[in-house]
Amino acid sequence: MLNQFTSLSQAEKDLILHAPLYVSVLIAGADGNINTDEKNRILELIHTKTFSERYELRELYKELDHDAAAELRQLIATVPNNTEERNALLSDKIAGLNKIFTKVDHAFAVQLYNSLKEFASYVATADGGWWGIGAVTAAEKDLIKLPMLENPAAQD
Repeated sequence: MLNQFTSLSQAEKDLILHAPLYVSVLIAGADGNINTDEKNRILELIHTKTFSERYELRELYKELDHDAAAELRQLIATVPNNTEERNALLSDKIAGLNKIFTKVDHAFAVQLYNSLKEFASYVATADGGWWGIGAVTAAEKDLIKLPMLENPAAQD
């Protein structure tokens, strides 16, 4: 992983690495069901971000992309089936990034925050609607704002 993460614990590094998956499963499962279109879109987005993000995030997504399909399957298999329990668990995991944001380079924290928000929005539009228009369900609408995350840019 990136050199700037040398001061982080392994659990903190893993949280940063898997945050896109946590956000994805949170949003895709907000309506109670994670379907094939959403799973495919998640994997597509991870791969796209391996070349569309800035250098630091690109490296993060490259590392995640190596085994993203298996990791996504494993995550879906291990989170609770109950939507409320799953949302609570994933929201708590994602909220753990708030402490990490203060430990990493500020610019990286802002980039990661923005990337996760963008990721949430893309996943929300993966299923239904007409070309993604009207695809965001009421359950997803509140969650795509990632209210459990504090914007590191606001702390300048």
